[in-house]
Amino acid sequence: MCGIFGYSGNKNSNDLVFNGLKRLEYRGYDSWGIAVLDGNKIYQYKDIGLVKQNPKLKKLPKSNVGIGHTRWATHGGVTKTNAHPHISTNGDFTLVQNGMVENFDALKRELRKDGYKFESQTDTEVIVKIVERELKKNISFKKALMTAFKRLEGRNTVAVLDAKSNKIYAIKNGSPLVVGIAKDGIYLASDSLSFSPHTKKIIVLDDYDMVEIDGKDYVVSNIKDGKKKKPEIRTLKYQYEDIDKGKYPHFMLKEIVEQQRTILYATDYNEKELEPLVKQIRKSRKVYLLGAGTAGFAAGQIAFFLRTIAKVDAMEIKSYEFKSYLPVISSKDLIIAISQSGETADTIEPLEVFKKEGCKIASIVNMYGTTISRMSDYEYYTNAGPEICVASTKVFTAQSAWGYLLSMTLAGKYKTARSKLKKLTKSLDEMFSKKSFNYIKNKICKTLVDKEHFFILGKGENASIAYEGALKIKEISYKHVEGFSAGELKHGVIALIEKGTPVIGIIPSGEHMDDSKDLISGMEQVKARGALTIGIGASEYSGLEIFDYYISTPQINTLGSIANVIPFQLISYFLSVLLGNNIDKPRNLAKSVTVK
Repeated sequence: MCGIFGYSGNKNSNDLVFNGLKRLEYRGYDSWGIAVLDGNKIYQYKDIGLVKQNPKLKKLPKSNVGIGHTRWATHGGVTKTNAHPHISTNGDFTLVQNGMVENFDALKRELRKDGYKFESQTDTEVIVKIVERELKKNISFKKALMTAFKRLEGRNTVAVLDAKSNKIYAIKNGSPLVVGIAKDGIYLASDSLSFSPHTKKIIVLDDYDMVEIDGKDYVVSNIKDGKKKKPEIRTLKYQYEDIDKGKYPHFMLKEIVEQQRTILYATDYNEKELEPLVKQIRKSRKVYLLGAGTAGFAAGQIAFFLRTIAKVDAMEIKSYEFKSYLPVISSKDLIIAISQSGETADTIEPLEVFKKEGCKIASIVNMYGTTISRMSDYEYYTNAGPEICVASTKVFTAQSAWGYLLSMTLAGKYKTARSKLKKLTKSLDEMFSKKSFNYIKNKICKTLVDKEHFFILGKGENASIAYEGALKIKEISYKHVEGFSAGELKHGVIALIEKGTPVIGIIPSGEHMDDSKDLISGMEQVKARGALTIGIGASEYSGLEIFDYYISTPQINTLGSIANVIPFQLISYFLSVLLGNNIDKPRNLAKSVTVK
């Protein structure tokens, strides 16, 4: 959460930083700010809300060096005062931060005793004051910053613009930071997507690395031992120059439709590329799938595929609940981490612990050069391209499809898996048709728009789909939606059903007859109690009288579960359109959850 961007070189930094923040806005959009240098003086502009042009912003002097920040509030409300960058008392330097200073209360009390006063409620301003106090010792700015940074507890990354040296300094710990190497200068950002139009050459910093940027030159060192480093320069596989909605009114709808391609991109691995992970799974005692939020539900879906297709002892762990598993984790176990950003703090923490336990780590993420992928012994990518909408759609199906391919490869059915995946994507045409969109928006969503409590029932291959479907509708529509395994219905959930309560049942194809029977039985029971019933799944059940509405999806073996999540994405989207919500940037959320 929060995005950092910086540039130093021979181009106009004002425009580069502004556009970089626009591309980082998915990380936080409560407030934002830009700082540039003119001579030895710092000029700043800060605002609340989305990153957008303003006449005052245009009055900043043109500069070749600048930093910026887009905020997701942790400490203090959404105000211009709390927005970054935070400038020093005498205006000699200004600082932006990503992360949380976990000991900021203690540090703030300490600084107040020394006579320091604070204008904001942020933990970031504490860092500024510590640097100011260190500078009074007549030491270099670089040393003052390093000393201050070592006082911080928690995962924190900072970037600082120093007016006296005209340099940018940045230090990483936990929260992500990458350097872009271009002919025109040096870029600095929370992710490579933000400067992707300008370069494919990147350096991914390690924890406690400091980068010192002076014009088009840079030096990387480690603040713990003070030694200079010669970091590896990586080349990004893809260069995403244009990030726009195209013909679509929102990124979310565009990204939903893109799933016809992204499912295939994520599974564009040959058997040789999957072989190292396949061998590791076969010799592992147990496989744990680790994730949080949507990635956690993808972990559940992949675990289901591994158990039922490949007969592997696999189970999902919610990243934030990993501690209870520590007594039973063995060095013979394999951890597969699932993350969209590759920087999820809730997932990084257990990975650090599991690595110390001797576990092998694999991962499937959507961003290159991230912390999670670099921690992994086996790294894989969804290759789904930028997902700008905060609510994940195409990455969930991409990761689930990758898990299906992996499971089928373990079962010796690689070619069959590739054939089924191609068949699935071709079968999605009807779901993305104007007729389908109109039915979901004008029939289903207009009926749901005044309802406040929804329930979703799934089972087996569709249990994780029920959970993810509920999350998707919650995230954008702000409705109260709960997903349940259908077996829970008679164990308490049915007490919540009253006349008009929407209940959505996920009905698999006839080859999963037992699950189909159980779901239909459950839908009959809620219908008898007055529920508004919606079915999603096999077309063979669309004519049943128990359903008020029905959305047919392609059911291609177990891949039907991946198709079944798409109607929930569309319900979430069109329902939120009717409600007038901010689709791509829902309240209180950010894409990359880099704080716990």
